[in-house]
Amino acid sequence: MKTINGFSINFDFSKLIKVADLIYYDGPLLSHYVSNKGENYLFYWVDVDNEYNRWVVIRTDIFSIQQYLEKKSTLHSIITQPNDGFVYTVDIDDKIHYHNIKLVPIANLPEEYTPTENSYYAFEIEDNIDLAAISQKYSSGILEIHISGKDVKYGSIPLNKFAPIIPKIEDIRKSMSSKFIKRVKHSNTYLERNAKQNIDRELRLDTQYEYMYSLAGSIRIILKPINQQTSFSTTYSDDFAQDLIQLFKAGYDKKSILDFSGLYDKNILKKYNDFVSFLNEESLAVGIKWYNANSKTSYKQDISTHDTKKILANLSDFEFDNKEEIRLCGRFYSINIRTGNYAFESAEGDDFKSIGFLDETRRQMAYNIAFNKTYQVVIERKTIEPIGGKEKIKDILISFVEAESEKPITKNSLS
Repeated sequence: MKTINGFSINFDFSKLIKVADLIYYDGPLLSHYVSNKGENYLFYWVDVDNEYNRWVVIRTDIFSIQQYLEKKSTLHSIITQPNDGFVYTVDIDDKIHYHNIKLVPIANLPEEYTPTENSYYAFEIEDNIDLAAISQKYSSGILEIHISGKDVKYGSIPLNKFAPIIPKIEDIRKSMSSKFIKRVKHSNTYLERNAKQNIDRELRLDTQYEYMYSLAGSIRIILKPINQQTSFSTTYSDDFAQDLIQLFKAGYDKKSILDFSGLYDKNILKKYNDFVSFLNEESLAVGIKWYNANSKTSYKQDISTHDTKKILANLSDFEFDNKEEIRLCGRFYSINIRTGNYAFESAEGDDFKSIGFLDETRRQMAYNIAFNKTYQVVIERKTIEPIGGKEKIKDILISFVEAESEKPITKNSLS
């Protein structure tokens, strides 16, 4: 390999996190990395021998990377005009150990290590980050939220599109967490896995996330559970992440929506519908991915811009049915013997009203009803609630008897 005229330095490249391979051919040739401080670096492969692969490392900025990917500037200009006026060279062995790290003034960089002046971007981005490496680094499961779509560039997104996404996802997570914890505490695995105290607290920490950082490569948000405990078997944080990602999958299939509604409830599906509606309105796509290097668990699901309408259609066809029996005391203020319609109001002063139909037996007895009398009635109420739609109520009166004047007025609602 070429002799490099530069200054030997110490630089811990292992702390940098890969965002994406921008050029890939039988291995990465140009890769984007970011530091914990948000500094952007490009690794450009330039040479190889029997021991090492040599890379030129350039500290740059997201705007310069965007310009390059949009074919408005060249890789040549990024390398020959770095932010610092110099670049780094590093030799990396097969075990990803770093050797011969040097700070190199641009004037000392061998000409063979500089791309041609017309080196415009002409490749497809391998837009993936190494979640396994991040998970190993923090010894924790990692949740990645990947946003792409209209007006989303490599590393930037309009604020009006970005700002609502995290609160909507957090609203879903928060609602799911309480249901998940209750379900776990009633399961056999809860007793098998845990003979410890403070398990309630641990479950809360397993189902809450903390923000780590954002990465470019479209827009990527990296989160991790608050719980710091390390486990090499499947954890509750894995189980919860699986359920969260299952919700994203459920919208593609009506049976899955039904199954999920049985596992959780309609309010979570409503929040999911609201989230997908926002994606549809803004022409955005979202991917959600979980990886835990310790327990070797991995789950993922993407919602593309082409799929949001399909998901919303599946959700709109799904209705929640809820039946309850209502017993109360009050007066009729409308009866249609021919059609069987009635209107009834509570005598308790709570403004409760019921408008519906008499069942066949009560319809035959309707001529006995007097508007100046008080009745004890039983109403069978069916509530139909489409996701994203208005609630529909159907009342059928199945019993009425004249109330005794000395009887106290009561009202009970039995689910």
